Amino acid sequence: MKYLIMLLGSPNDETGKLSQIAMDRIECAYNLYANNKHMRFLCTGGFGKHFNTTNQPHASYAKSKLIERGVREEDFLPFTLSSNTYEDFLLSKDTIEKEVPNMLIVVTSDFHIERARLLHDRIINYPYIIFIPAKSTLPEEELLLLIKHEQNAQKILKEQAYK
Repeated sequence: MKYLIMLLGSPNDETGKLSQIAMDRIECAYNLYANNKHMRFLCTGGFGKHFNTTNQPHASYAKSKLIERGVREEDFLPFTLSSNTYEDFLLSKDTIEKEVPNMLIVVTSDFHIERARLLHDRIINYPYIIFIPAKSTLPEEELLLLIKHEQNAQKILKEQAYK
């Protein structure tokens, strides 16, 4: 069996330090990997004013953290150099179709999972997929702002589907 963990990108600071959102997602993805065999990683995240202004793609910081935890170098596919969730799926589509995993496992934050699912269904619609929510450990005030943002983004996506 071939499993592919698609780890969605998230912010890092101007020095490459991963945000709490990124760390929550990485921890969740690593726990899947550590407890199962035959898993590979597809890390997403390139550059963008809102999440990574360094000279390295966000995915490289996520990969480095996963390697520190014990993930083998050979268990990584080439990065998807995306700048948002829409691009995560759009730019990963060819890689996923080429790899043909028995199961695609999308790891993203708990507050982000519904929008990720909507975009996956619209762009890739891979038949063998599981969405795993990384539990957010953000302070409640930050989390509430992100939940509101996600609700607005989901509403816009759903409205676009009916146009």
